[in-house]
Amino acid sequence: MAVKKNQDTAIEKFIEKNTKKYGIPKITLKALKDFGIFDARVLSVLTEGEITAIPNISEKTAVALVRAADDNFRGPLFQKAADQSERLLKKRKYFTTGSKNLDDLLGGGMPTSAIIEINGEYRTGKTQTCLTCAVTAQLPEEQGGLGRPVIYIDTENSFQAEHIQEIGKRYDIEPENLLNNFFVVQAEQLRYLNQAIDRLPGYVQALDPGLIVIDSLMAPFRAEFHELNLLPVRQKKIGKLISLLKRIAIAFNTSIIFTNQVMANIGPSVQYVPVIAAGGHVVAHASDIRIFMKKLKRNMRRAKIDDCAWLPNETADFFITSMGIYDEEVIPEKESKSIQESKEEEIEEPVSSPLLAGINEISNRKEEKETKEKPVKKPTTKKSKKKTVKTSEKEKKEIDESTIMDLEVDLVAIEEAQTEITKEEKPKSKSSGKKSKVPA
Repeated sequence: MAVKKNQDTAIEKFIEKNTKKYGIPKITLKALKDFGIFDARVLSVLTEGEITAIPNISEKTAVALVRAADDNFRGPLFQKAADQSERLLKKRKYFTTGSKNLDDLLGGGMPTSAIIEINGEYRTGKTQTCLTCAVTAQLPEEQGGLGRPVIYIDTENSFQAEHIQEIGKRYDIEPENLLNNFFVVQAEQLRYLNQAIDRLPGYVQALDPGLIVIDSLMAPFRAEFHELNLLPVRQKKIGKLISLLKRIAIAFNTSIIFTNQVMANIGPSVQYVPVIAAGGHVVAHASDIRIFMKKLKRNMRRAKIDDCAWLPNETADFFITSMGIYDEEVIPEKESKSIQESKEEEIEEPVSSPLLAGINEISNRKEEKETKEKPVKKPTTKKSKKKTVKTSEKEKKEIDESTIMDLEVDLVAIEEAQTEITKEEKPKSKSSGKKSKVPA
């Protein structure tokens, strides 16, 4: 794994700067490096007891290290409100959620150095929001991102790399670069989650992530601590985990997002609320921003800020699309060049469905069979010749019939002429006979 070192917070530079001021022994540097600490910000994440457990580190040295880290990275213990606000505004950054409506609701996007809780019923957009933020956090700062890697702890087995790549297409991120900066932990059981939390400080100092997602926080706890007598133990473990996340968020200027499940509210209440977030007061007090999500018609969702010290309790509507959350139901083509390319590919390429593949094969075979059974058509020139021959025969027949009619007319005329001649000759013969009878 490639280690991203920060020269300003390197442990060597930190020890050299604070050895005389806080009385840190020289052997401390080797002990910390042997234990795997090379970024001094980790000293603000670990407690004094955890640092004391490191070999060759005494309790006095642990107190000195923690005090030096707090003074260097957190500022003085007592400070003016103006200085504290200026320090926080200069340090805090925002990255887009993929929805401008949701960004405006949060005051500019998801903030760093804060813990954001997203709760709601199933299919309300909690996971889709986390996945979209996991992509946008990797964008450069000029494009609304942080330009930093992401750690994603999945406790519900809902993570799909293919869906992450689809969201990455929207922002023209290469799939290889996207997945290489995306570190996933499958922690469907509580023991895997505990192992991930124990190793989290090491991964944080090695990667310097801009976002850490836990989806969801309460799933493994509710599965294993389901009895009422185990509730105090469960709440104690949850409080310890969230306390570590809060220290990581402040020390490394990281955004922490965790989703939370809800449960039915069966207790008496003046104003009845059907569901409430799981985890009780421990989880409720831990988050800086608490967002409740609700499902509306079709793919439309509504986010409401239930609790935040600096934001009003307002709502924002957005939609769930195949490329993450967005303000409209369909992402326009101008949003990304890759969207248009993917649509063209979808039109050209056949749908990879076994049912459609079988239907297409059968239709292709039928077409091949029909083409084989059809007789070969003769050229168009021969057809034209046949037509000419047929027309000539008809003409011949018409000519023959007309000539016969003409001949019959001529014969009738001849016969009539002969009869007329014979009629004229008969009186002449009579007169000649009478003359001959006269005596000479």
